[in-house]
Amino acid sequence: MTESSRERGPAEGGRPLRRDAALNRERILQAAREVFSEHGLGVTLDTVAHHAKVGVGTLYRRFPTKEALIRALFEEDLKRRQDSAERALAHPDPWQGLVDFLTEMATDLAANRGLHEVLMLGAHTSAPIETARGGMLPFLDALIRRAQASGDLRPEVNPSDLPVIQHMLHSATRFAEGSRPEIWRRYLEVLLNGLRERPDNLPLTTPSLSDEDVESAMGIVRPGASGSPGGDAG
Repeated sequence: MTESSRERGPAEGGRPLRRDAALNRERILQAAREVFSEHGLGVTLDTVAHHAKVGVGTLYRRFPTKEALIRALFEEDLKRRQDSAERALAHPDPWQGLVDFLTEMATDLAANRGLHEVLMLGAHTSAPIETARGGMLPFLDALIRRAQASGDLRPEVNPSDLPVIQHMLHSATRFAEGSRPEIWRRYLEVLLNGLRERPDNLPLTTPSLSDEDVESAMGIVRPGASGSPGGDAG
C-alpha cells in the first residue's frame, strides 16, 4: 500500500476514511445535491452514481440506502436554516430579521427541489432530520412574536402561516421555472406587503391553520408530544 493511499479523510461511522474513499464520498454527495436539487428525491441511486461517475457498488458502500444519503446531505441544510433563524432573531430590526429569514429560506427552496421535499413535505425522513425540522418551529414562533411586539407585523399572523407561505413561493417557482424561476421574489414582496401592520389594514377573516394542521401537512410526527412547541396558534 502506498503512502498516499493510507492518507485519511473525513470520518464515517467513527472510522477515518482513506483519501480515495473520502474523495468518492464527497463526489457522491455533490452529485446527489445536484441531481436532487434539479429533479427532487424521486431519482434512483443508480442515477446519482452515474452523475458522480462512480460505480453503483462504490455508492452503496458509502450509502447503503437512499435514506442514508439524504440524511448525510440534508442534515447540514436544515442546520443552516436554524442558523438563519438565529441570525434573524439577533437582527436589531425585528421586521428586517423576519424578511431576511423568509428570503433566505425561499432562495434555498426555490433552487433545491430535494430540500423542499425534505423540509416541507417530510419525504425520506429520519430521526435526526425530524429533530431538525421540528426544531424550526420554536424559531418561527419567536420571529413572529418579536415582529408583532415591535408593531411591524400584523397581529393575526401566526407561526403556522410561515411554512404555508414558503410552500406558496416554491409553487410559484415551479409554475414559471421555464421562463422566470426568480418570480417567487415578486410574490414574496406581495406577501410582505400583506403581512406588514398598517393603520388601514382590513382584518383577516379566514383563520390560519393550526400548528397541528401544519405539522400533519409537513409530515412532522411527534410521538408522545402533548401540544406544539410554539404554543397556541391564536
